[in-house]
Amino acid sequence: MQQDSCFQGGPCSGGFHGRVSVPPALSRALAGVIRFLLVCSLVAWGSAGVAHAEPWAAVVRTSSPGDEDLASRILGQVSDLPVVLRVSPGPSLGGNDGEQWRTAVELAESLQARVVLWFDREPEAIVLHLAEPATRRLFVRRIQSDERRETLGRSASAEAAALVVRSALKALEAGSQLGEPVVPEPRVEPVVTPPPPPVVVPPPEPPAPTEGWQLGVGWQAAVDGHSPRGQQGPQVAVGWEGRGLRARVLLLASLPARLSDAYTRVTLSRHAAGVAGDAALVSSARFRLGVGLGAGVAGFLRSTEPLQPEVEASPSRLIPALYVAPELSARWRGGPMALEASVGADVLAGVPTLGYHRDGTFIVRNRLWVVQPRFSLSVVLGSR
Repeated sequence: MQQDSCFQGGPCSGGFHGRVSVPPALSRALAGVIRFLLVCSLVAWGSAGVAHAEPWAAVVRTSSPGDEDLASRILGQVSDLPVVLRVSPGPSLGGNDGEQWRTAVELAESLQARVVLWFDREPEAIVLHLAEPATRRLFVRRIQSDERRETLGRSASAEAAALVVRSALKALEAGSQLGEPVVPEPRVEPVVTPPPPPVVVPPPEPPAPTEGWQLGVGWQAAVDGHSPRGQQGPQVAVGWEGRGLRARVLLLASLPARLSDAYTRVTLSRHAAGVAGDAALVSSARFRLGVGLGAGVAGFLRSTEPLQPEVEASPSRLIPALYVAPELSARWRGGPMALEASVGADVLAGVPTLGYHRDGTFIVRNRLWVVQPRFSLSVVLGSR
């Protein structure tokens, strides 16, 4: 068996064999350079990986089963991109372009998304909208699609739309700008008009008085100057009322009033019948103020009772007296009935004087007033 022996610095049989010697300082320098390059490569690769791994969000608005199918296909196409796809079911974004853009901006702000995707359906196309509110750009693409075709054709159109979305998102990831800039619409502040003041409807007034007959029933009192409580009794008036004028027939009666002294007790009552007319100073549906004049005959019915044996009483007697009476009346109506008050004064001609005959001489006992004030209160029916 042949062996070769080699010694450093000496010859070897069977040919030339040798080893190159590298200085230690140079060897350490080369190793440091290699390690530096390796670290730089690792850092660069790690930075690139971190930059591409930062995800951002995109929102897809789905408003129909077809939109949901498109969203699922887009989700499959962008699974390898750093995009978080969020599906937002809801109504469509609006009818006109301005309304769609405003709704997309609100949707992006509420979901913290970079872009918003939505679809419009046409008879022969799918219209894809991709909005990027930060750059105010809108990308629109039409993908041919016939909804009346078979399922296979519709599936191909949906896949084509998903590929368009993938390409658009990939371009945005690379820093490209897509679509056209959106010009902001001038914001028109709504004009706030104050509400109209409430309409106050007054309560309905009763109908104004019209021409017609009326009946008044009430109570009257006259002051004759000697009766302690005056002459009081019922009053009945029947009249006809026109526009501003009224004519009435009055019947008055009094309860007996007693006048006594040391010799006799006289029972006196006052009755009257007359006519009166008045004119309205103020007239409305509820209130009437009138002034008028009446005339008639008053009758004083007297009976005497002697209190001393030597006194001879005169027989009972009705003493007539003419009168005229100015009068002021006020009437208030609250429905089918009215309440009327009147104040007047009866000016009498031939008012009786009560007294005694003694030895041919007439001694006055009671002298009644010539002017007797009168007040009455009545309920009036009719003449509405």
